[in-house]
Amino acid sequence: MIERDIRVDADALDQAAAEVAKAWKAAEAGHPVAPTDRLYFASWEALCTVLTPKRYELLRHLRRTPADSIRALARGLGRDVKRVHEDVAALEELGLVERDDAGRLIMPVDEIASSIRFAA
Repeated sequence: MIERDIRVDADALDQAAAEVAKAWKAAEAGHPVAPTDRLYFASWEALCTVLTPKRYELLRHLRRTPADSIRALARGLGRDVKRVHEDVAALEELGLVERDDAGRLIMPVDEIASSIRFAA
C-alpha cells in the first residue's frame, strides 16, 4: 500500500528542514536514508488551498479510473479542461497525481493519513 502523510502545524517549515538536515547528515556519513512521503502545511488554510473539494473529487476519480489525458479526465469529471489542468499540475507537484508507464494520469496513493496540531 502506498501512503502519504500530511501534517498541519505552525512549525511545519522547521520540521521539514530538520528532516532534510537529518537525512543529509546520515547520507554524508554513508548511512542509508529511507525516503519519506510526508507533506507539511503551516496552517489548515494552506492545506485547504491545495486540497480543495474539486481536487479531492479529482483524486478519487483518478484512483478508480485512470485517464488517458487531461481532456478525458475533464470530460469524466464534467469540468472545464483549463481548471482540471491547473488542478492536475498542483497535485502533480505534491506527488498525488502521476503518469504511469502508458502515460495515463493516475492517483498512485492508496491512503492519505493526516495530523493537525492545534496546540504547541
